[in-house]
Amino acid sequence: MTLFRTNIRHLENITMIKYKKHIAEISVIAAPMVIGNLGHVLTGATDVFVAAKHSVDTLAAIAIANSIFFTIFILGLGLLTGISIILSNKRGAKHPTKKYFLSGVILSQILAFFTWIAVLIVTYFMPKFGFEAHLVKSIQDYMYITSFSLYGMFLYQGIKEFLQAHEIVNFPNLLLLISVVLNLALNFIFVFGWGIIPALGIVGLSIATLISRTVLGLAMVIYTWKIIKTQQAKQVYDTNYMKNVLRLGFPIGVGLLFEFLSFNIITIAVGREAGVYAATQNILITIIDIAFMIPLSISSAIAIKVGYFNGAKNLTEIRDFGVTGTLMSLTFMMFVAILYIAMPETFIGIFTSDKGIIDIALPIVHLFALSEIADGVQISLGGMLKGLKMTKQVTAIVISCYWLLGIPIGFYLAYAQKMYLKGFWIGLTIALFCIAVIEILVITRKYYQIKRLGFEETA
Repeated sequence: MTLFRTNIRHLENITMIKYKKHIAEISVIAAPMVIGNLGHVLTGATDVFVAAKHSVDTLAAIAIANSIFFTIFILGLGLLTGISIILSNKRGAKHPTKKYFLSGVILSQILAFFTWIAVLIVTYFMPKFGFEAHLVKSIQDYMYITSFSLYGMFLYQGIKEFLQAHEIVNFPNLLLLISVVLNLALNFIFVFGWGIIPALGIVGLSIATLISRTVLGLAMVIYTWKIIKTQQAKQVYDTNYMKNVLRLGFPIGVGLLFEFLSFNIITIAVGREAGVYAATQNILITIIDIAFMIPLSISSAIAIKVGYFNGAKNLTEIRDFGVTGTLMSLTFMMFVAILYIAMPETFIGIFTSDKGIIDIALPIVHLFALSEIADGVQISLGGMLKGLKMTKQVTAIVISCYWLLGIPIGFYLAYAQKMYLKGFWIGLTIALFCIAVIEILVITRKYYQIKRLGFEETA
């Protein structure tokens, strides 16, 4: 009995040491990504913050503009995620990876061009969408100027995905955070005017975005210049690699597109009712996105580690990194949910003091506190599936749960039951729980499949 207890304690100690190691490794990758992902959100948050200081109409206009812009923009970014998934798997299998650098850069600019064209087309037809007439020109101005920032942003993201596959995450993510400060300063300068620069209102917001994103892309080129010079003497691009990136990234891009569209169609729908609803939705999404960056970063770290050990055919590490990362996300999001429930006025008050917006938002804050828990779990499990190259499954789950369940329920509650924005959020919450449950079932099935394939299991 004493020997049995000793062995149990020994196993418990090994397990604790192992999971501490996994937490540490995930954190090393995820921490800089948190900074970078927060940079993405805070860039948008600074736009919301400055727009709210300018006027409710400006806030409503950029809420609608960004809802449409990011719905198009996110598809291209999703396609580029195939870079980190493919290269992390290649690293695990001990295959060369740096030769693919320039191919990724070229692909990023091709995708930027087609995304730019799509944004310009949508901008042209904006008057046909039925928004409040006095907002349409502001929306068009913002989208047109911001569309040129796509080249810098896609360049940044393509290089970031390459570096991320090699677990080089500090510089690109810190750079993005620095760009937040730049964007905030430029927002105030161009929106309200400074010195010889006149007050440009919403046009100033778009100019600030264009400058900050262009600087991001150029800074990444400078950082990786040695790699670029090395690759100049070799094959400039690899068409097979590009096709593989698109093949693997396409389901991710489509999944992100439909996920963003699920949230942004709400902004568009309620924006047709009244600008104040669009402004409220924009603030709510901004509040949620700030917290969501933690599990999103953990999810990216899970995808990298699982991808590496999938290439190395190590089942134990695949499982342990997936479980550890998911528990980390769940714990954090439960803490955030408690904060939202405890002091909703504080979070909304950061962005606005408008009573109309606050009255609409407060009941919903309590609701989306619950959705945050499910969101943390589903995004982490999605990272595990991406690392296993199961991108099609992730997309199928996301589309099914949002568009066959959550969105229809949301529209029914919003309009048939006159719940409006709150009704949409009930539908979104149901969709997120649906995604999490199905992903658990899919991962469990995949675990036993790869176990039968003879992947290595370690103590």
